[in-house]
Amino acid sequence: MGMFDVQVVKELKLKKDKKDLYEFLNKQLSKDKEYKHSIDKNILTISKNPIGTFLKYTLSAKFDSNSLILDAELDNSYTLFITLLIILSILFTYGLGILPVIGFVFYQKIKATRYLKNLIKNYDLMTGV
Repeated sequence: MGMFDVQVVKELKLKKDKKDLYEFLNKQLSKDKEYKHSIDKNILTISKNPIGTFLKYTLSAKFDSNSLILDAELDNSYTLFITLLIILSILFTYGLGILPVIGFVFYQKIKATRYLKNLIKNYDLMTGV
């Protein structure tokens, strides 16, 4: 788990099965776009999904013993780009250029965390748990 990755853990009691939860998450996160997704060993994985941010994350959702674990890992291409920006900002701005880069990425992490928490809250309200 990296510095700018997101993890949300929420206790849920499902009235329906895991498949319904995974379909809801996939539908809400895709929003009229097709992202590569798969369900393996009861884990939903969606690749290169923006999760309501400018940066793209690889999201994995796992429901196990009444707890939903959502892990969103920053996509490798964005990680490489951010690393290059940090190196260039150190070279050309004597380190002061790091602050806006880190601030922007951290803000995107906060935004993604809020989005995922609201998504779980909406699922709770929808199913009446």
